[in-house]
Amino acid sequence: MLQVTLTPAEGKRLIGRAIARMDVVQNALKNGIIVIATSTTNAFVVEELLGKKIEEKGMFTAGVVTAKGCCVTDPKGRYSHHVIEKGKVTEMKTPELPKVLARMGPGDVFIKGANAIDPTGAAAILLGGAGGGTIGTAWGYITANGVKTIIAVGLEKLVPWPLTEIASKTGIGTVDRSLGMACGLMIVQGEVITEMEALNRLTGVEVYPIGGGGIDGGEGSKTFVLEGDEQAIKAAYDLVCDIKGEPPLKTRTLRCDLCGAKCDYKEKPPR
Repeated sequence: MLQVTLTPAEGKRLIGRAIARMDVVQNALKNGIIVIATSTTNAFVVEELLGKKIEEKGMFTAGVVTAKGCCVTDPKGRYSHHVIEKGKVTEMKTPELPKVLARMGPGDVFIKGANAIDPTGAAAILLGGAGGGTIGTAWGYITANGVKTIIAVGLEKLVPWPLTEIASKTGIGTVDRSLGMACGLMIVQGEVITEMEALNRLTGVEVYPIGGGGIDGGEGSKTFVLEGDEQAIKAAYDLVCDIKGEPPLKTRTLRCDLCGAKCDYKEKPPR
């Protein structure tokens, strides 16, 4: 057995590597369409799948959660979604996606990050923009056409309550006040890939989370015990050693006075 601890950034690297090597993703890379929607974890998917360097992974987002709360990523320097069609890469903003989504089907792949997962394996995405942003634009096409959906999400986003009970309590207009951008919450269906599934897929080990959190750069970390035969444990050890030291992500957010979100910080900017 092997015990390891992964920071959120290291977990994102691991998840990105596992998703990039999935058979369904590799098949769509050669023969179909892949949409890699913006999210911090998906920045690692892009790097692992395309060998393309994303210099500011914290800017591969439209909305982010920072120390002060939910926020809008600064449009200046923000990355766009990456659409890969038979190996050709195109960058698209959300309003452009329907022209691609309308042509997608079961052999194609839509990869999206999430903001929450629960103990039942359900995943959900925070919605801060009118119409639900990227997932609000895409979900009808995805479900109608049977597009394979992969949810890239680390266990730092595990919430200890069923999302089906929580989602109905959220909404931009539901909260009276908000420290950070007020959001709704949309539950989505798809194949959820966390650090656990990633380690299992890449090395064959069974993965058991035994702790969470930390300090001195370990904030948000998860600690795991890995079980498997000697070959699998060695592969997992080598893999974790390879990704240890992944630097934490940073971002830039829209200035409060330029933001139209429902948020108390516009009245009283954070110190």
